[in-house]
Amino acid sequence: MAQLSILLKTNSNDIPKVYVMSSSEPIVSVIVPCYNSERSIRLCLDAILAQQTAIPYDVVVVDSSVDQTPQIVAREYPSVRLIHLDRRTPAGAARNVGVRSTQSVFCLMIDSDCVAQPDLIERMIARHREAEYAAVGGSLRNGTPRSLSGWTGYLLEFKEFIPYAPMRLGKTVPTANVVYRRETLESNGYFDEDMWLSEDILFNWKIHRSGGRILFDPAIEVTHLNRTGWRQVLSYQVSLGKWSAEARRRGGLTGDVLLRHPALIALMPIVRSARAAVWLAGTDAKTFLTFLLISPMYLLAACYWSVGFYLSAAHARTEKPGDIR
Repeated sequence: MAQLSILLKTNSNDIPKVYVMSSSEPIVSVIVPCYNSERSIRLCLDAILAQQTAIPYDVVVVDSSVDQTPQIVAREYPSVRLIHLDRRTPAGAARNVGVRSTQSVFCLMIDSDCVAQPDLIERMIARHREAEYAAVGGSLRNGTPRSLSGWTGYLLEFKEFIPYAPMRLGKTVPTANVVYRRETLESNGYFDEDMWLSEDILFNWKIHRSGGRILFDPAIEVTHLNRTGWRQVLSYQVSLGKWSAEARRRGGLTGDVLLRHPALIALMPIVRSARAAVWLAGTDAKTFLTFLLISPMYLLAACYWSVGFYLSAAHARTEKPGDIR
């Protein structure tokens, strides 16, 4: 039977650890959390199952939908393991369920609104072979290029992770496109299960503080099918702001000064817009020009984010952790 060797280093010393597994045993488990994803789940799973790699992998969909998502997965993708939960579940908690149901060395996280490039798994594991990384993440291409609202939400969330961004070690990568070593998830306590958003930022901060290295490689690419429509985009920014504040309250992330001095939150739309302009101007001229076109909408959406952040910060002064809804 064919075998594949994966060489890793432990966190405790420099002695290499070699995993030798038969080709029938998955080395990578792809975890896809789902909620009402009937419009995108086929695109997502088709791309995952079409990976051009000899690395054995399995796919687990953890679903809590009330639409046709579980029926589509069960009927059209017999090789995919479906775990259906009875009530709506945050993405972080769903990922934890998926991870604990598998035994692979690596756990690849991708969202149900993302379409992977065919070399995704091959590139991710190649990076893990090269050095000791706690996580390797990749870029997100804009999947709604004709929508101004889609562009706005995309750049607010992922401007630092566009395909033209430089490869680097950092403090976080989006869980829409990342592979963790299993021991990283286990040693850092998995994702907070009552966080509805920003749980990935909080978890990655734990990794960073514990000394784990997180690599961003823009050549590892997925296409992200963004929200569109101003009502959806703006309301989502309020939610992101709320949970961003909660993540900072729980984990002491950069920016927690805003919790101690809420008046500074009013400056955040301008600060975020200025940072985006500087980053994109030095990263990709075409995306920068698009940013200039949508900058009034970007500033408006950043205001909605700040409202959410302020509401959460004010709420946190009187309530216990985890009470935000």
